[in-house]
Amino acid sequence: MKAYYSNINNFKESTQGMKDLGFEERYASYLERISPERKEHLLSFKNEDDRLRSLAGSILLTDIVKELRDTLSASDHLSITNTASRSDASSISGLSEKNIFDDCTKKYPGLFNITFPISIKCEDIGKPYIAEAPDLKFSISHSGSYAAVVTATSAECKSIGIDIQTKDRKSVLDIADRFYTRFENNIIQSAVSNLEKEKLFYEIWSAKEAFIKCDGRGLSYGISNFNADITKNVITDLNGNVIATLKKQACPDGYACYVCYF
Repeated sequence: MKAYYSNINNFKESTQGMKDLGFEERYASYLERISPERKEHLLSFKNEDDRLRSLAGSILLTDIVKELRDTLSASDHLSITNTASRSDASSISGLSEKNIFDDCTKKYPGLFNITFPISIKCEDIGKPYIAEAPDLKFSISHSGSYAAVVTATSAECKSIGIDIQTKDRKSVLDIADRFYTRFENNIIQSAVSNLEKEKLFYEIWSAKEAFIKCDGRGLSYGISNFNADITKNVITDLNGNVIATLKKQACPDGYACYVCYF
């Protein structure tokens, strides 16, 4: 299980000399690396940053799968390091310890059958997967200037979700009072300072969103129908029964990021 992030400002910097051109012309080389379906989806956004966040997530997943496949074909060790100096604009940075794979063909059946651009399908409930390699679990999130991706094997979990949140909301304690459970609000109110309370607000928000993505049913699950217990790193139902596991991720300053899995 491993998490990664990509900064959309790297894409912007790579097209500084093309400001007079349209979005598709400026980012043509990147758009060629994603599937027609993903391209159509991101072009449906009107805001350029929204498009870039979606593009960054797709490119990041592509780069992860390519490097995973290429590396595992020669070795059992996966080490994706910061690639800010690469010629392309995606910046991959592993946010957790290096994984070691002792038998990649067993852990990633279908990995070497993947064709590029990657074709991402959706389950009936809307959760995305790679058709050629359904045992390669992944989740994509984006907020602010960053896209985040987590990958795992089916041996590690049945389902996984990631959420990254930029800390830019106003009146966050009022939002918590309206939408968080009593259990979650008690966690927030246990903090001494407002600064610490705001930090806990974002961590809980990220944990809740990560669970919703892991579950796959989206907001129809109901954001107040479960507890994000970031003190024990678990998701529980309202009766306190554990239904998923949380893992806090290292991330850029000004952001909160959690992975959820079961």
